[in-house]
Amino acid sequence: MIFTIRKIINVFIIYKFKSNKNLIFSNLNFRKNDFTNYFQIKTYIFKNNFYNLSNKNIHSFDYLNFSNKLGGKIGINLSKESIFGWFDKNKNKLNFPWSEDLTSKRFINLLYNYEYINSSARINEKKKLDLIIFFHMHRILFDLKTKKTSEISSYDLVAYLLTSLIKNKKNYNIINYIKFITENQIDNLGMHKSYNILEHSKFINNLHEIKNILLFFNIKKSDLFDKLILKMTSILNQYFHIDGSMPLFNGSNNIYTKLIYNSLNKDTYLAKREFSNISNGLAFYGDKDKKIFFDVVQPNKDMISSNLSAGTLSIELSGFGEKIVTNCGASESFGKNPEYLRYSAAHSTIILQNTNISEIKEGNPHIKFPQSVVFRKEANDEKEIFEGSHNGYMKKFNKIIKRKLVIFKNMNKINGEDTFISYKEIKERLIFHIRFHLAEEMVFNFTNNKKNVILKTKNENIWLFKSDTELIVEDSILVDNNLTKPIKQIVLKGVLSENKTVKKWSLEKI
Repeated sequence: MIFTIRKIINVFIIYKFKSNKNLIFSNLNFRKNDFTNYFQIKTYIFKNNFYNLSNKNIHSFDYLNFSNKLGGKIGINLSKESIFGWFDKNKNKLNFPWSEDLTSKRFINLLYNYEYINSSARINEKKKLDLIIFFHMHRILFDLKTKKTSEISSYDLVAYLLTSLIKNKKNYNIINYIKFITENQIDNLGMHKSYNILEHSKFINNLHEIKNILLFFNIKKSDLFDKLILKMTSILNQYFHIDGSMPLFNGSNNIYTKLIYNSLNKDTYLAKREFSNISNGLAFYGDKDKKIFFDVVQPNKDMISSNLSAGTLSIELSGFGEKIVTNCGASESFGKNPEYLRYSAAHSTIILQNTNISEIKEGNPHIKFPQSVVFRKEANDEKEIFEGSHNGYMKKFNKIIKRKLVIFKNMNKINGEDTFISYKEIKERLIFHIRFHLAEEMVFNFTNNKKNVILKTKNENIWLFKSDTELIVEDSILVDNNLTKPIKQIVLKGVLSENKTVKKWSLEKI
């Protein structure tokens, strides 16, 4: 029944298309930066009927950018055959692959590669491609009416604006609506609420494309997004480690980091800006020798937060040109990030009873998560202090978890204090793990009391990790840049038998 209704609607769309012969799809490429995962596309594009696979990158039509680079008759034919084959198979479906922002991404990729695909097309092929684009335009306009604000991605906004202007709807209410959505997806500091630095960068890129689209269509409000772009770019400039890499929080990876860094307008963002009012997000400290990041994101049920990890109070640290403490990273190799890389144990944080701080659900926001993540910062001439806490273990274990970081400004040293606070008398013994995943190629040696670990980095810098508890070193993995590498992790492990337990540690360059 649903399939039949969908077919009837599609017949109506085709009828409307035939009555809209003045639509022009050429010369509409506004791409600023290319975030195509070419490594991934190479693994499937030469397979027969690859568009039948369930990989989301296939259904976003990112492969058209690869075909364009491939060029020649092979690339053109590959593009046309896959587009037409995909459309014949999927045009009458209701959900996937018409879900999330896949419709918008396909539409953008079709438009941006339109002239290339049509460079040797017959008249009937051009008409079919135009129909497919028109079909997507109709679906984009329909979907935006049903999506919540937090479900609308920046790709949806680019597609919505292009669709409206192609249909000659130059309505300033549309532009004001786009501005409203973008401002609601950015926090007070200017960080995208996914708290994924890569998604933040893509959002900035799409704002630039929106601005270029407005300029192309001679819309006077093209400068409407300038302040937001500046705000987001200035905060992005803070989210680089000493070695130039991005911190690995909430699904971030470093596949596109060089592209992002080179695209930053350094003349614009170098203006002095204070970042003292953070209350939620990724806190950071940086000086000429070291950089520290601290996850104090407050999870929520919005779709914009669907890729948040269960890494509350996790840290990353770099110094003297290289990474020291990391999270385990994320993969983009096969279309999605493995869920285990979002677990608490894959982060440099505090874990109780081997239980995730937030309950992970694939492709959706957390089912259960800390209802209160609190952050406080204070600073003086000698040090900066970060204090964070969460109640993610309250319901199950009656525990509040706190982490205090004391960062010395004139020394290459950080002191840590991790606290477990009980709100009821302890009736059972609970096991805790405090994990510090180490950067790759790190060599370690214990001191005699097993409470200190000497770390030698790949650049032969020496750091000393101290603890008030006997330490162990376990195997771990680092997933980044489409590669998985074995690394080590320092672990403080113990049993909670008191109502309040404090564990102290420090990391210092020697």
